[in-house]
Amino acid sequence: MIRVTRLSGEVLYLNILQIESMESIPETKIKMMNGYYYLVKDTAESVMEQLRGFYQSCIRPDVRDK
Repeated sequence: MIRVTRLSGEVLYLNILQIESMESIPETKIKMMNGYYYLVKDTAESVMEQLRGFYQSCIRPDVRDK
């Protein structure tokens, strides 16, 4: 799961396996596979960095976050 912050300040944890797409409009819009979408304060780049970190931890579980 990744942690994102809605425009209202509410923190959400999203299942990354359910993310269908993202776009910057200028806030980041994350569309889920169920059709729902979330507008978040996080940049698309920061969300992508969390995704990369998650997948890297799956491939190399012995490597821990700093």
